[in-house]
Amino acid sequence: LPASPLPRFAWRTVVTFAANPAAFLVIPLLFRFAPGLDVLGANWATDRMALRHGLVGTAPLLALTLLPLDRIPAFSSLREVTTASKTICLYAFGARLVPLRAFAAATLLAGSAAVCEELAFRGALMGGAERLCLQLLPPRICALIALAAQALLFGRLHSYTASAAYFAAATVAGCAFGAAFLATRNLAVPVLMHFAVDMVSFLVCHVQVSRSGEAEQRRLIGGDSPIATALRGLVGVPPGAPPRADERSAPQQGA
Repeated sequence: LPASPLPRFAWRTVVTFAANPAAFLVIPLLFRFAPGLDVLGANWATDRMALRHGLVGTAPLLALTLLPLDRIPAFSSLREVTTASKTICLYAFGARLVPLRAFAAATLLAGSAAVCEELAFRGALMGGAERLCLQLLPPRICALIALAAQALLFGRLHSYTASAAYFAAATVAGCAFGAAFLATRNLAVPVLMHFAVDMVSFLVCHVQVSRSGEAEQRRLIGGDSPIATALRGLVGVPPGAPPRADERSAPQQGA
């Protein structure tokens, strides 16, 4: 029997992935009528200062994301995070290198995640938890409690691996985004950070996956991690489907 085809780039899949974070928008909508809560932050602005703060906050996160930390024995569990990320990229962008379409798709995916998740976790949940806590505890303690609570929930909802590796990585990211919001009280800063980290990660991961070879790509889609299982159910790969005419003779690169 012929092997099942590897995932191909499809805008329908990209839109499906981009719509997923939109489910979190129900949270800021519920908090919309909370008295005294501004989910955009008291200092909301999309100016040069926000851009500067966002870039400064993005730098260490990108370093942690792109450095091969999983090669260090103490951080070997991060290989699960790398595998999960590559699996997501394989389904989102396909097995072939498609730079232009991948850039456009990554912009959509990163933008959706950054806006929807920052509104939900940093703007609504962290802001709401902090305001509620102020009824009982001092402001500094409330800020730390709210920061930790939203980061842990953010990590839990991004637990894409069987172990706690992705949970830990996402919790660290949630702390970084939350700390940026606390420091600036401007949601534009963590939105920019989130967008930049996701955008760069998507594109780097797409290049790595497209160059990894068919054997590695089949290992990714055949994995037993929670995210691999979920993506097979959500997207699937049609068994025995013939390749498109433009792919039968095309090299492993495209637009």
